Amino acid sequence: MTTATLTLALALGAFAAMTSNVQAAQLDQVQYDPPNIKVIGHDPATYAPVEDVTVIAHVIPDPDTLTTDSGVALLNDYIREAARKACFEANPLEFDDGTCFRKAMKSARPQVKALVARVKAEKAAGQQQVAAAS
Repeated sequence: MTTATLTLALALGAFAAMTSNVQAAQLDQVQYDPPNIKVIGHDPATYAPVEDVTVIAHVIPDPDTLTTDSGVALLNDYIREAARKACFEANPLEFDDGTCFRKAMKSARPQVKALVARVKAEKAAGQQQVAAAS
């Protein structure tokens, strides 16, 4: 018996090091860490191990696209795809009733919101610096 959990992480550290002259095709990607498996108990009837499986998906967005609604929608598409794949990776032999996917999407929402706000703030600050220099 396996209890699957999922952590979906946006690779914010990678975003900070990016520059706008890098091609978008190289940035829009999803990377998966190998599953982390912890035995959290045993089934009382069969004594089979009960496992907690965590899969971390790193969604690395193109920062230039996050200033538009379509870019944010594209990021959300990548996150949905990553969540589905990570839930499958966490437990490929068991059908997900949607619980894993919903938890993954819920954990990603604040990260997306913070990332989009950060990108927009950095863009606004950059525009103010350009205007001040003119």
